[in-house]
Amino acid sequence: MGKFNTFSYLFLFLAVITQISDFIFSSSEFYYNHYLNFTLLIVIVSPIIGIILGSFGKIGDYKLIAIVLNVGFFISFSLLALLNLWIITFGK
Repeated sequence: MGKFNTFSYLFLFLAVITQISDFIFSSSEFYYNHYLNFTLLIVIVSPIIGIILGSFGKIGDYKLIAIVLNVGFFISFSLLALLNLWIITFGK
């Protein structure tokens, strides 16, 4: 497995850990006021960077798995995070 594939998986796991922490701490008022925008930004940007790094990786199964996992995470979680960030930024 090449360096690009490894970093692609690293960004995927960063996004997953950030999403899990969002689920755990989202009921806290302090978290909502101070960390929600940063968390949503990580959830949105990390899979995109992972897809880009995965596409530059060595040809093989690891490259395909990295791209598919990052795309799946982006479709399932990042689009909702993007919508949430849009609503927070531009009002209700």
